[in-house]
Amino acid sequence: MIQALLFVAVGIGLVITLRGLDTARLWAALKAADWRWLAVAILANVASQVTRAVGWNAMFTEVRIRFPLLVRIEFAVQAAAAVTPEGVGEFLRVGYLLREGVARSVTVTLMMVRKFFSSLGLVPFLVFIWWPGSHVPGWAVAVAWVYAAVLTVLSVLIAGVARTPSAPAREGRLRKIVFDVRTALGPVRRPRVFAEVGAAALITRALDFLAAVAIAKALDLQPPVAVLVLVLLSIEVSNTLPTLPGQLGTFEVAVLGAAAGTLGQAEGLAFALVFHAQQVLPQIPLGTIAMADKSILRNRSKRGTS
Repeated sequence: MIQALLFVAVGIGLVITLRGLDTARLWAALKAADWRWLAVAILANVASQVTRAVGWNAMFTEVRIRFPLLVRIEFAVQAAAAVTPEGVGEFLRVGYLLREGVARSVTVTLMMVRKFFSSLGLVPFLVFIWWPGSHVPGWAVAVAWVYAAVLTVLSVLIAGVARTPSAPAREGRLRKIVFDVRTALGPVRRPRVFAEVGAAALITRALDFLAAVAIAKALDLQPPVAVLVLVLLSIEVSNTLPTLPGQLGTFEVAVLGAAAGTLGQAEGLAFALVFHAQQVLPQIPLGTIAMADKSILRNRSKRGTS
């Protein structure tokens, strides 16, 4: 019921935002896009999938999985997320890693840890929003501070829970799950692991920002840097809501809301559509190829190797 209401709200938001849209101007903006900058954005997207795999590789300290396999899994998961209902992509990840000997509870825990670090990787870029004269509204500055505060609290909680526990004294499925979760979190406290996962997240976010800049260049738009960061923050916040496959609708609303007052209606929608296409469309063929690779369908990881 809540999901249906959110979809209705997104639909209403799009109707209100796009009312009176000059479609000729939108088409002209899309048609004039510079394919060279679009290629840069697509390459940044592809590279970001590799850096995400780097983060996963750093978190696996007990069970070592071949890095090329982690890259293929990342592409497969992103492709599934682009064309299927929410959550299916990560469900696919659980299945792939289960074949590699990684317990479901461990994978789910690491998925949340990776999401946390991904969000944390955006924090350094918020300085552009907080900077005096950033040309973003006051509500955006407040949202950025709340975002940073929430992540600070989560950091403290993870640091408190993330310690390798002793084996459960008694048998029990729940005790085993709790033990697996805390064991999975344990390596995050190690400085090397924390630094590697954090660096991977920061580079991933830098590539996302590079893609946003490239899309703006391709469409001959000149939004302030703070607005591009606000676009990334708005998309990040929208990811917490139930969405259609590939974030269809919610992505556009997030971008249009962040760019309102800076980009015109047609230009803002053109930016949102191209940015969304750049994030989703390359992943589908690459992920399909990854899923067709036989090595991803059976356990072929080399234990004890990085």
